[in-house]
Amino acid sequence: MAKKATIDNRPLEQDVHKKYVLYFRVSTKKQGESGLGLEAQRAYIDYFYKDKRILAEFTEIRSGKTIHKRPELQKAIALCKREGATLVVAKIDRLSRNTENALHIYKELGERLESCDIPNLDKFTLTLFMAIADRERVLISIRTQQAVEARRVRVGEWRVGGANAKKAAAGLRGAQLSRELAEENENSRRASAFINMLRSTGKTYEQIAEQLNLAGFRTPRGSNFHKMQVQRLIKRIESN
Repeated sequence: MAKKATIDNRPLEQDVHKKYVLYFRVSTKKQGESGLGLEAQRAYIDYFYKDKRILAEFTEIRSGKTIHKRPELQKAIALCKREGATLVVAKIDRLSRNTENALHIYKELGERLESCDIPNLDKFTLTLFMAIADRERVLISIRTQQAVEARRVRVGEWRVGGANAKKAAAGLRGAQLSRELAEENENSRRASAFINMLRSTGKTYEQIAEQLNLAGFRTPRGSNFHKMQVQRLIKRIESN
């Protein structure tokens, strides 16, 4: 498939007559109500597609494990097929977390699929990025489990001879910690991808901090980002 010419990873003017359908997805009702996950996705798409011809947008609050139980996605695909439009997602994992499913949708759309985190998307890059994302999910799961176990040892939640009630309570705390760590890892991954995208366009630390705040990202303490925090975060990203 021929590569699409771009400027700053954005489509050239020759694409002005193309039609687009936007698809947003968050995994939980809490994310949907808070708007944080949706704000980040919208910031990506607004940056790249703000001057494009948008036919419609669809928002789904559902897990990405299956594509068959996602009515909004099916509506978006149907509209794209009917109008010859291109489906757009902010990040490819918003479409699917499964390589086979993503490739199935790509084929069903007649290869009319674009993702803000994959410039010049084609079958090869789609397969590659999905494989990398799948590997990253495995590593996140491993790191989360290790962090939970380290926390349990550190605070003594699983001391031998403890009462059953105490163990049960510790188990609940451990499960909650697992969820919090998983969410923190996912937010960190999204923020890192967003920062890398902004850096590729030549944004300054101050401009990146402003865009992070506008997109709904917050520091681990729940505060807005500032220039020095962005600089430290970029150094940490580069050292990994």
